[in-house]
Amino acid sequence: MTEEIYEQVQLEKLRMSESKKVDDQQSIQMRKLVSNTENNSNHNQEPLFSFDQLLSKVGFGSYQLWIYSIMGLLGVAEGAQITLFTLMIPILKNQWNVPDSLNSLQASFVFVGFLTGSMMSGQFSDRFGRRGPFLYSSFLTCLVTLGTILCQDIYQLLFVRGIMGVLIGFFSPCGVTMLSEITQIELRGRYMSLITLTFSLGQLFGLWVASFFLINFDDGNWRAMTFYCAIPGMLAWLLCVLKLQESARFALLTGRKEEAFEIIQQMTTLNNSQFVLTDDVKSQLINWANMMNKIAKQQENASISSLFDKEKWFVTCLVWFNWFTLSFIYYGIVMMLPTFLQGLNLGDSYLAVHKLLQLVISSISDIFGAAAASVIIDIKYLGRKNSLILFYFIQALGCVAAYFDDPSRFMLWTNFCKFFLSMTFIFSFQYTAEVYSTKIRTTGVGMANGVGRLGGVIMPWICLYLSSMDLLSPFLLFTVISFMTSLTNCFLPYDTLGKEIE
Repeated sequence: MTEEIYEQVQLEKLRMSESKKVDDQQSIQMRKLVSNTENNSNHNQEPLFSFDQLLSKVGFGSYQLWIYSIMGLLGVAEGAQITLFTLMIPILKNQWNVPDSLNSLQASFVFVGFLTGSMMSGQFSDRFGRRGPFLYSSFLTCLVTLGTILCQDIYQLLFVRGIMGVLIGFFSPCGVTMLSEITQIELRGRYMSLITLTFSLGQLFGLWVASFFLINFDDGNWRAMTFYCAIPGMLAWLLCVLKLQESARFALLTGRKEEAFEIIQQMTTLNNSQFVLTDDVKSQLINWANMMNKIAKQQENASISSLFDKEKWFVTCLVWFNWFTLSFIYYGIVMMLPTFLQGLNLGDSYLAVHKLLQLVISSISDIFGAAAASVIIDIKYLGRKNSLILFYFIQALGCVAAYFDDPSRFMLWTNFCKFFLSMTFIFSFQYTAEVYSTKIRTTGVGMANGVGRLGGVIMPWICLYLSSMDLLSPFLLFTVISFMTSLTNCFLPYDTLGKEIE
């Protein structure tokens, strides 16, 4: 059986290699076509001018910073909501007498919403652009978040949480795709890593808000916490209205050339760039777009089936498995952490004084992980693939230690695991955004993110059941899953470090 799997992997690698050769031949043919066209028009032969080359010429400036600010505020809002959701579980159990089964169902509703929104995101934004779907979904997210305040029982809250999950799952892949398409190749890895810091900052923001309204960890004004945690999302939507433009890369590749050139000109002006968008450059960009469309094939539309053609099915399966296990482990630790702390025999005074501080430190470990990822993400000899293999292996060791070591060091090992999980999230987002072409990029990112949320759907049921038998037994499951994912990532057919996105 192992030999058959190995042979399949080798055949897939060969197929990918042959596919790359075919793409290279198509690229050469297109260059010849462009050259012949230019010669017939009595022009000197010029190389094709790719969109990534354009971004390098225009540079990184105010245009990108505004969009990064929007995505950053939405990251803060999402992180704050996750913290609020975690803190509300014991509060609602006390105020509304909510049983554990309904709390598990509430968590599952949120992640089912994430899955549904992620699946819808790709279908909409890969057909209708990035700006419109992102603008409307972020606005509706603000309204639904505020609607949570009006809920009077757990069943109303279940419904609203599910809708919120759909909307968050919808705009997250749009944001990742937009950032990958406006950032030059030499900065893409580092800057997209830094933007993920905002999720951890959002968790800290949520804990800071909670410190004003929590009476104790079983009681507090969760409605006030909900309102203040929604403020970053409202600011993000306002900036969307004022500053967010369509992705020029998407517009160019979908034939909206004049719109694309207008956006590029605005980008040049806002960045105070010396680059001049001449008619010759426009012509070369159009030739590049034609070449990309020919390589990607016109029939490669935004559909889930396009992720499973003969060239992509293998890497898609591996990416999906990677996302599923990552979400299962990360949200298993985050959402079960208050339960673990409550169950460990650390003394009432420890819990009363230090529980909130421990959650703060846990969020800070995510920030350090994201910062570390931004430093090492572009190291040549690590790349995306080798880093994923290494991180999963290390966090598996951390999960073993969290289970077997003395309870007084439990938070040390938990933060150690979250540090590497945070880096793994960043590298997974980066690899997924780079491995698919522009026409199906949001579909690819959205589906991978959505499949990952399935891990969050089943996580509460499995982890709560295991904890009822042995409090820390979920960490043994996290260990096995981490080792398995580290092994399967060895079969990723290629790395994407330094790859121009199509």
